[in-house]
Amino acid sequence: MWTSTLELSPRRVFPTQLLGRFWHGAYFASFAPLQVQNLPRQSLPAPGWVRVRNRLAGVCGSDFHLIYVEGDFRIAPAALPGHRLSYPGHEVVGEVIEVGDDVQHLRVGDRVVLQYGPNCISTGVQPPCRSCASGNYNLCERGSLPGPQPIGGGWSEEMLLHEQQLFRVSPGMNDEQAVLLEPSAVAIHAVLRRLPQPDDHVLIIGAGTIGLLILQVIRALTPQATVSVMARYPFQVEQATRMGAANILYPQDSYQDVERVTGAQLYTGMFGNKMLLGGYDLIYDTTGSKQTIHDSLRWTRADGTVVLVGLNLHPMHLDLTPIWYQEIDLIGSLGHGMERWPVGTYERRSTFAIAAEMTEQGQINAEKLITHRFALNKYREALSTARNKSRSRAIKVVFDYALLPASVVPNVRAAARQRHPVTTTAAWPQEQQGDREGSFWSPTPDEDFIRPTPPVVPIPEPIEIPTFTAQSSIAEQPLSLSDEEHPAFEDQSPQSTIAEAEQPLSLPDEERPAFEDQSQTITTTVSKQRRSRQSARSQKTTEDVQTSSEAIGNSVGTNQPSNTLEE
Repeated sequence: MWTSTLELSPRRVFPTQLLGRFWHGAYFASFAPLQVQNLPRQSLPAPGWVRVRNRLAGVCGSDFHLIYVEGDFRIAPAALPGHRLSYPGHEVVGEVIEVGDDVQHLRVGDRVVLQYGPNCISTGVQPPCRSCASGNYNLCERGSLPGPQPIGGGWSEEMLLHEQQLFRVSPGMNDEQAVLLEPSAVAIHAVLRRLPQPDDHVLIIGAGTIGLLILQVIRALTPQATVSVMARYPFQVEQATRMGAANILYPQDSYQDVERVTGAQLYTGMFGNKMLLGGYDLIYDTTGSKQTIHDSLRWTRADGTVVLVGLNLHPMHLDLTPIWYQEIDLIGSLGHGMERWPVGTYERRSTFAIAAEMTEQGQINAEKLITHRFALNKYREALSTARNKSRSRAIKVVFDYALLPASVVPNVRAAARQRHPVTTTAAWPQEQQGDREGSFWSPTPDEDFIRPTPPVVPIPEPIEIPTFTAQSSIAEQPLSLSDEEHPAFEDQSPQSTIAEAEQPLSLPDEERPAFEDQSQTITTTVSKQRRSRQSARSQKTTEDVQTSSEAIGNSVGTNQPSNTLEE
């Protein structure tokens, strides 16, 4: 199966960082952290695991930091184990196609999205850490976890992982909505970290996928708040305005815009130093760069809050004096977890469940942010499109596995040698059989068995055919089989051994007879079969071939294996 991996080891990071300064192709070279390979399919490593065949997978901005090695080994997360090798693609929707014997909450045919990474519950650690015990699995406090690790991510054809890591999607939600449940949950979690009040002035820095989703969440939960958005590109301004932004800020005039919108007082000191008294009550920074953090701390009024949502993998030199001078709260937000929901109560629900509810109620329209689709084998073009937004006008780029050509579907022959029959606890729903039968994906143990290899067809040897008279010219004519009779073998390569052994005869046009069906070109060859125990029809001798045109026709007929091969 096609699988993407990210290996953040020094042997891959350092050469890529060095060569990437003047050669863009270094990020996709054989020594780069990102590798897309056709690997054999593996069996489920544990009875509580499932196999998911992916449908759609999103390209997230956080993926770029890893792919383009925009990080530093001196940051805190780099010291933790388990961050060296990963599978990219955490925004993904797929279909369960195989379940282990101990799976209890999922069945074959369920659509699911990836919700959690490995944690205490998925690996069976007892007792679980404090975060996992409270349902905040993305904040797991164990640096290393036992047991097998998940195989594949959203940028792979399949994922193998524990059922606890998945969230089942309701039938009323389409794939486009489902694939964006994860970024929707990220936006909801960020807003619930500090919910705006009705009379607040709120600023969202960044108008990408997360920024626009935060805007939708605020408009749904606190519609009375006045929301401004800082956008870089004109198409982002259009989207933010359409979704309810009251004001648009531009990076080049940011301090003046903040002063104008909020009524704050701007002061300018030496060396271009600027400071605002007054400003926004609440700022969501979805960019997380050194510049945006520096500015947002100075644009927030006294006793205000900055929620840091964007990621940055570099150590920073920052002026943190506004935190104590203005008593500003700087809050981090990572992913999603458990929330107090409904707002104002002490009930708790997972962020994914809230995101699904708001999506089904029409409060969030994340699917409208999808602007581009690519097949996985076009990953370079997809990443370039998502990265160069000024040219492509991209907001959300997704990999659509329905676009993957059949010619690049992994060769399953190598994997078939490792397959074993798998007994599942559920069967495919009857209404989904038609869709599955029309799919070009390679069969999986629970849905189809491995097709038996057809018997080995004896390899013909070319023989010399004596010159026949005009009455026997039909026997000399190179025959071609119709589409239905065309011999085909599973996983036949262009360098077929049969094609190499057969040498078609070439005859003048005047000796070629006219057939009733002129639309079919007949191109098979006359050859003598090797003796084989596997086919009684291969017992033809050279004398039989040379006896008459009918004998030659019969020898041609023995060279037709079962017509099960893709042409």
